[in-house]
Amino acid sequence: MQNGFQRLTTSLGALLMCSALTTTAAFAQDNSLGQGDKSIDVTTEGSLVDDTATEEAVKAAMQRDTGWYPKLRIGGSVSMNYNRDVDGVNDGIALTFGVFLKGALDAVYKNFEWQNKLEIEHQQTKTPTIDDFIKTADKIDFQTLVLFRIPKAEWLGPFAKFRLQTSIFPGYYLTDKDVYVRYYHQDTKIDEKGNMHNENGQDVPNLLKQTRLKAQNSVQLSDYFEPLILSEGVGLFINPYTSEMLTIQFKAGVAGQHLFADGAHVSFDDDDDDQYYDVKEIYDTHSFGVEGELELSGVFVDYVNWNVTGGLYYPLLISDDHNLKDEELIHAQIEAKISVKLASWASLDYGLIVKRQPFVTTEWQITNTLLFNVGFDVFH
Repeated sequence: MQNGFQRLTTSLGALLMCSALTTTAAFAQDNSLGQGDKSIDVTTEGSLVDDTATEEAVKAAMQRDTGWYPKLRIGGSVSMNYNRDVDGVNDGIALTFGVFLKGALDAVYKNFEWQNKLEIEHQQTKTPTIDDFIKTADKIDFQTLVLFRIPKAEWLGPFAKFRLQTSIFPGYYLTDKDVYVRYYHQDTKIDEKGNMHNENGQDVPNLLKQTRLKAQNSVQLSDYFEPLILSEGVGLFINPYTSEMLTIQFKAGVAGQHLFADGAHVSFDDDDDDQYYDVKEIYDTHSFGVEGELELSGVFVDYVNWNVTGGLYYPLLISDDHNLKDEELIHAQIEAKISVKLASWASLDYGLIVKRQPFVTTEWQITNTLLFNVGFDVFH
């Protein structure tokens, strides 16, 4: 726990330093940020950050004067399902509840923009087969971006960005049956797994230890704020098309990534029917490479907004290669969101996250979420 808080403190310090550097770069020509008469066409990453974005909000974001543009929305979600004698479904109550905070703080000064976005989310679920609540969503995602729009080509310009991604609370594996937990080295492949001894009675390479876990018990896989991923990048952005229905933005450049997770473990269990639950170590890893990102967003009607983002990162220099080569090193992430505004305080939201983080796990991680959210705007 202490290591987790130390990592968070270090990360927040880096975050503040990055924000200070980007602020200095963005407003080097004039520190006043006073109201001016300069009006420019901009569409920012934070323009659709809240779940109740409307057509009017997008119009306002497309024509903004010099100044600050804060947004903050706080809310929660809850669902309950009860089954009895339903074929293929366990009897009992399934209960889910969660809380979230979504905020943005953008600054515009002539052709400079400084965009900041923060998302905090936590969700707990109680299933009929597990006695305890288990976390089903848990994240902190902070992004800061500074960009400059070339005066005679405002759809093009340089950018610099920083991002922090982590979980808040420790991660656990809970089971409703007796299993054996097998711990492997980080670079173990799926086809290299095995029991404590192979058919010749020899020890299995890369297998560190094996412990028995009884039903309704848990084993801790990660600490507070683990794994922690810091990334930074510089490059060029292209904003070729902007409208209420569709906005396109592409960014490409060089980037660095830092993974802090020594002592944490991740699952790579490919057989849910056997008596084993397999996990492997995660190492601290630092890398430098190239990346690209494509973002599509818009508003269908004045109460439905959507956003799709896809990004690729390929490391060229790595502190630990993890026995990965060529295409195995590719990092990929796709995020899709659609929000239907039901009222000023309620929305129905669907989110899809598909990502591959080979320094954490070479398996594709997929998250689908459909929630009824209730929240209110602190300011907007």
